[in-house]
Amino acid sequence: MAISFSLGYFYGTDSALDFLIALVAFLIAYQSSRVYKLINEKNYRFFSWAFLSVGLAFLSKIIANLTILNEVKFEHANFIISITHELQEMQLINFFGATFYKIFLLIGFLILFLITTKTNKKEDIILFSYFAIIAVLFSIYFNFVFHLTLIIILTALTIYFYNNYKKTKSGNSYKVYLAFLFILISHAVDLFYGLHVFVYLLGEVLVFTGFVILLINHTKIKNGEKKNQVRGNQRPPRSSKER
Repeated sequence: MAISFSLGYFYGTDSALDFLIALVAFLIAYQSSRVYKLINEKNYRFFSWAFLSVGLAFLSKIIANLTILNEVKFEHANFIISITHELQEMQLINFFGATFYKIFLLIGFLILFLITTKTNKKEDIILFSYFAIIAVLFSIYFNFVFHLTLIIILTALTIYFYNNYKKTKSGNSYKVYLAFLFILISHAVDLFYGLHVFVYLLGEVLVFTGFVILLINHTKIKNGEKKNQVRGNQRPPRSSKER
């Protein structure tokens, strides 16, 4: 009997990076939720939903990478039937894990796109959601459709954050732009992952770098919002003379 489990390429290095990316995404979602409760700004609630979806996407990807590589054979027929059934189940887990990865990732970045473009019409949201569903369905047979769709969404987000940086010239806006630029490049690299396994690993490193930059920047913003809230609460009430 020889069972060989896989957690992705490079002895699970990519799955380890995916786990860290998921952890970072969940931390950003948690921080966004805390800021929303602090200042009651709806965008932070939507940011929380977006990064929660991204975190679930990378957890789904880890599950999808868990596969049995080698067939297992026994002398007794009953065991052969049992192991064959197990292999089929693992293939289903791989398929559904990869599909949910695409669904959750598109949902996450689509929410961010809707926030930045300030799209709040139901008709537009339904239209964008429809195209996202079509992209997922086509990507089952043509994986590049998924990456191409993400590249289009991420290009729009990167351009938006670059223009925002040009307006504000702040360090925070630059970090957000840089983070999304890394994530955009990672998915552009993923279009060519079939050329060599190192290309795939490069994409993993780039997207991980982008999310780490986002977490560092988001932590600064959260701390800044907390300080502003504390100062607002400590501000003395205006006297009748000041009125």
